[in-house]
Amino acid sequence: MAQRNVDIAIIGAGIAGLWAFHRFKRMGYDVLLLESDSIGNGQTIASQGIIHSGLKYAFAGKINDLAQNISAMPDLWRTALRGEGDIDLSSARYNAESQHLLIPKGFMGGLVKLVTKQALGNNVHEVPKDEWPQEITDSGFKGSVVFMDEPVLDIPSVIRALAEPFKGSIRKIDTPEDPIGFLERHEIYPQQIIFTSAASNAIQASQAQHNNGLETQKRPLLMGMLKPAPYPLYAHLVGSSDKPVATITTHKAEDGELVWYLGGGVAERAKEAAPQEVYEATRKGFAKYLPDVDLAAVEWAVLPIDRVEGKSKTDGWMPDTPTIHSVGNVHYCWPTKLTFAPLLSDRLLEKIDLEPSGNETDFSFLQPVEYTKTPWDKATWTKDS
Repeated sequence: MAQRNVDIAIIGAGIAGLWAFHRFKRMGYDVLLLESDSIGNGQTIASQGIIHSGLKYAFAGKINDLAQNISAMPDLWRTALRGEGDIDLSSARYNAESQHLLIPKGFMGGLVKLVTKQALGNNVHEVPKDEWPQEITDSGFKGSVVFMDEPVLDIPSVIRALAEPFKGSIRKIDTPEDPIGFLERHEIYPQQIIFTSAASNAIQASQAQHNNGLETQKRPLLMGMLKPAPYPLYAHLVGSSDKPVATITTHKAEDGELVWYLGGGVAERAKEAAPQEVYEATRKGFAKYLPDVDLAAVEWAVLPIDRVEGKSKTDGWMPDTPTIHSVGNVHYCWPTKLTFAPLLSDRLLEKIDLEPSGNETDFSFLQPVEYTKTPWDKATWTKDS
C-alpha cells in the first residue's frame, strides 16, 4: 500500500467539518473528510436552519460581545449564498429570508424593541398591523410583530452545496472510536488533524491524552414536530425568560406535507423526557399566541438531541464564540451554533501554519458516505390522541 501524505484530515462531516473542508479545498489544501454515519448527521441536520443575528440574546438583556459577534454572521452567510467569497453556497436554498418576533400585547414589547434596536441597528422594526404576513393574521395572534433580518436555510441543500463539489474526498470511517488508527492502517499521514464531531471530540481528546484544560458542556434538547402544518411560519414566540416560548420553522417532508419544527422553550428539557411534555407545552403556547391554529388533526413527533459544545468562557449562559482546543497539530472544534461555522474556519486557519500543497489525493479506495435524512423523514409520527 502506497503511503499518502495529505495536508489535513477532518473527522466529522457536520456543518463545522463541511464548512472548513469546503473552504480548505477551494484554497488548494489536500483534505480528507471522514464521517462514520452520514454527511450532515447529528446536530447539523437537527438544526432549524436559523442564521442567528444575535437578536434573541439582545432581548434577553445580553447586549454584549455575544450579540455583537453573531450580528455579523447573516451577512457572511448571504455572501456565500450568492456564491461570493471563500465558500460557494449558491446551490443552497432559503426556507425564508427573514423571521418575526411575536410579542404578546402589553408584554415587555417596548423594552424588547428598544433593546434590540440599540444592540443590532436598523434590521429590526415593528411591522404595522395592516402589513402583517397573512399567516400571522390567520393565527389569531394579538400583540406586536417585530421583523428580524435573520434567514432560515434549507439545511439539506446547505449540506449538499458544501459537500458535492468535493465529494470524492469525503469517505466513510469504519472505526469511529479510533480515527487515528484508521488513518494509520490506510497509511494516510496528515500534517494537521481536525476533530469536528461534537459529541465525541472530548472522548477522542481523552484517549489521546489531549484533554488537559478541555471543558465541554451539554445542553440536551427534545425538539418537537407537527404535521401537516397549515401554512409556512417562521417565528419566535417571545416569553418572559431568555428563551422564546417556542421557535417555529417550516420544512417540507418527502411526501410534500409541511412540518412545523419546534425549538425554544418547548424543546428545553431532558432528551429522555416524555414526548407528551413537548406536545402539551406546544398546545399551551399556541393557545396563548396562535389561538386560531387548529391542532386537532395533526400528527406529532420528537427528536432527542445530545447538544455538546465547548464550555462558555463568559457567564455560563451559553458559548459566545466557537471553541478550538489545540494540542500540537491536532485541533478539537465546536462551532457551538450553525451560524458560527464561518468564524470557526477563520480561527482554524489562524491555528494551522501550513501552506496549501495544491495536491489532490485519490481516496476512491475508501468507502463513500451517503447524505443524511431529515428528522421529519425519519420520525415515528403519532396522533397523540
